[in-house]
Amino acid sequence: MDTDKFQKNLDVTIENIKSYVDLRVELFKLIIFEKTAKGLVKLFTLIVLVFVVFFVMLFLSLGFVRWYEDSGGVATQGYLVVALFYMLIGIIIFLARKRIFIKTIFKGFSDTAFEEEEEKELLQSGKMKKKNEKD
Repeated sequence: MDTDKFQKNLDVTIENIKSYVDLRVELFKLIIFEKTAKGLVKLFTLIVLVFVVFFVMLFLSLGFVRWYEDSGGVATQGYLVVALFYMLIGIIIFLARKRIFIKTIFKGFSDTAFEEEEEKELLQSGKMKKKNEKD
């Protein structure tokens, strides 16, 4: 009789452990999905921002050349001025690429990937509920 009761308790315990493991796997899947979604949203936002900046710079450049030509200059000289401006910007970006891009992008994506505060709050609220249920 004791062995039947022991076996029954053991079966219940095993089922509880399996259920717990399944729930944890589902939780991690949801966390990974959330982090992936946030990362993709940031990436999409960055791509849209790059396109907007590209077109703004394009039309500002064309407007400058048109203005330069209207104010008495030659269009070719205006295009050379714009090209020199972009070359200067390119050199500055190249020299500061680590600080501008690598650190900024890694920080942005690592903040998304390693958001522990929300997870801790979720886990603490789950623990608090369990504690409150015991009381």
